[in-house]
Amino acid sequence: MKIIKQYNIWLLISTLATVISTNINASSQDWTWDRILRSRQPIIANGNVWPPSPEESALDCLLLLTHNQIMWHCPSGNDKTYERAVLYRGNNDRLRGAFMARGAENRRMWLLNSAPKQDKLLELDTITGEILQRLLIEGSLDGHDAVLVGNSAFVVDTRHGHVIEVELPASKEPYFESSITNGARETRQEGYATIIKRHVGFTRADHINNVAIHPSLLISNLHGKGAIKAKIANTTIAPSPSRLSALSRNIPEGEGRELNAKEDGFNPVVNVGNWCHGISFWEDTGWNGSDSTESQIKLISLDSKSGTLVSVVLSGPNYGDRQVLWEPDLTHPVLVPPHGIAKAYYDGAMVFSKGLAVQCGVAYFGVSYARAPPLRKTVPESLLVAVDLSTKRELWVRTIRSNGLINQILAQSYLGEVALPADSSTTELTYHSIGSRLVNTCTDLELPEGLQKDMCQMIEATMKKNQKFWVNECKDQDYAATFCCVCNGGRSEKMLLTSGKLDEEILNIKENVTATVTFVPHNECLDKEGLTKHLPLAVKTAQNIARVKNIDHSLDNMLKYLCTLDIRPLSEMIMEIGHEGFTHQYQHRKGNAIILSQGKINPPVSAIFLIFSSNDANLLYYFPWLSDWLPKIHECLLKPLRIPLNKILRMQMANVPRGSHIRFQTDENAWSQKSHRVLVPIVTHAGVFFMSEIKHKNTEENQILRIISNLGEAYEFNNKMVHTMRNTGPSCIYIIIDWVEEPLYDEEESSLGKIRLIHLLAGDYCTHPKRYNELQCEIREEL
Repeated sequence: MKIIKQYNIWLLISTLATVISTNINASSQDWTWDRILRSRQPIIANGNVWPPSPEESALDCLLLLTHNQIMWHCPSGNDKTYERAVLYRGNNDRLRGAFMARGAENRRMWLLNSAPKQDKLLELDTITGEILQRLLIEGSLDGHDAVLVGNSAFVVDTRHGHVIEVELPASKEPYFESSITNGARETRQEGYATIIKRHVGFTRADHINNVAIHPSLLISNLHGKGAIKAKIANTTIAPSPSRLSALSRNIPEGEGRELNAKEDGFNPVVNVGNWCHGISFWEDTGWNGSDSTESQIKLISLDSKSGTLVSVVLSGPNYGDRQVLWEPDLTHPVLVPPHGIAKAYYDGAMVFSKGLAVQCGVAYFGVSYARAPPLRKTVPESLLVAVDLSTKRELWVRTIRSNGLINQILAQSYLGEVALPADSSTTELTYHSIGSRLVNTCTDLELPEGLQKDMCQMIEATMKKNQKFWVNECKDQDYAATFCCVCNGGRSEKMLLTSGKLDEEILNIKENVTATVTFVPHNECLDKEGLTKHLPLAVKTAQNIARVKNIDHSLDNMLKYLCTLDIRPLSEMIMEIGHEGFTHQYQHRKGNAIILSQGKINPPVSAIFLIFSSNDANLLYYFPWLSDWLPKIHECLLKPLRIPLNKILRMQMANVPRGSHIRFQTDENAWSQKSHRVLVPIVTHAGVFFMSEIKHKNTEENQILRIISNLGEAYEFNNKMVHTMRNTGPSCIYIIIDWVEEPLYDEEESSLGKIRLIHLLAGDYCTHPKRYNELQCEIREEL
């Protein structure tokens, strides 16, 4: 908290410098990069603050903005452990910028939502995840970035090529007055952001995508069809489709124009690459080893079309020198597009990098396989990459369930302090698009005799190494334009869109799955107060179940990821008895009591019962094997989850064989309303999953959520909702615990209150007929 507050002071100093410098430099004309950067006047971008705060750390947390999610990501110092949580998940959103509100105890954040019809600012409560206010930005479309400096937010209006400066809006109650005291302003028209000035000078064809705010300049990334002007191309040795250019903040609105060399002494940067994203500045003091007498100040940006991270020297020795700092591994599973998608970019091919932050000499950025703009929200996963800028060494690569591209990565030095919920959501949601969209696919045709059979693959390999030779390769090879997809030949046809591995998995599921949940692994099993994490029991009432309308807004009522447990000792004990140990015959022979299953499951699920209850939860049954299994279960599960034995209503280990198809059902009776159901995979694989259905009167509006949990990932599931389980692979084993919040008895069992406790005997054979509250048991010497 101390470091983050120092960041706020640093940003305040930068704001004052901005106000002073704007007045001083209003008439200055010599805008060389040396002057812009060596003066060390503040330049604020969403992923970088120049010059950096002395308190900045490579371990500072990041804010990831994906298509419809806000994710808090703390890098940590290694490639394995880290913190990641979802602060907000919207529906039909397109989030492209964020900045903190003022005077709101750090719990209000403004989001730029580039909705299809008009850009909006959304006020988010970072604690509750609720949107409290929506303000239209009049005349702004396809917004790509938003940066707060002082009391002004600068919004990139890509459709018109403008940067729109708006007043920082006042927050909703109870922070309305305090936000105004801290510099925010009440909007002049209800429902609309107050526009201060439209900074013009670019066009729609320029496709402005990022902005960095200098006291006198708006430094902007441009990469559209017109992003390399003829007059620049004619005077540049290595022209590029992209350029880093600038507008003056001091030119009157009606006279705005792009800065140029003749009038302003400004030269745009034109050799970064293609379709570039991200504006960050970094000082390299060791660029020439021990012989470095003068530092280099470099632009760090993304050559998005090739997926690479690049640097360009803008001040210091070797001005203009460009280096590729990182290249993607095109064989990485996350970067391989779905099979059969046509090779041309507009149908989804190659890679695309977007979202960049640089803090303390480390660059963080997102990479995914490329999609045409309408399909980018279908990208299920992205890579989050960390690269040490001094050594060019890749520090780590992490897979993010982004549900669309990572649009922006915001540095903590820019954001300042952010209040987080006491128990952040660590579930990740991936929507499935199968059946909703057709896309072009392509198959290489069989080449005529005499031509190399792998010619198409050779051309594609050349393209991946150096895309600018792509066209020449296609022209130089006979028949390529006819037979090879990579050269826009081959046989094209329409097919259902699939988005990655999760989409491919659900092709084999009979039900129409809407989305899949996975978990961000961590070992923090307790909440901030040291108690067992759990869903509120209120979400299990009939009234609340009836209010569940869709996955987006009700996910936190459906399940809760607790933590990942080390269950290896328990797994080893299970493996000793094998699948035979779950049979009635084995348990009877080895001294356990059994319950004959009443369900119609094919093939049947077998179970080892350790604790059971009556339907009204007033009668407990302890099974003979409980004493044998409890030490390992306590060590691996109950102790880290802090669930004492006297709070457990039911506990069993279930062996689910291949092909198990359990019908959709809900758990009835009082016991299920009073308890929390926790599931932990003990032996599992990718082919086993749970499903929960949100039902509507119009069945076409029903939604099905698939839940995938890896070994040891403990989660609570709302078993009052309609649910089922499927196993499409080998047998798997789960432990299922139903626990209550208040002890059922004291630990010595001397005070049971209303609870009756029965210790079943070895050889007890029980059934639980429908409409019977209690087990019906008898002793059998043989089965």
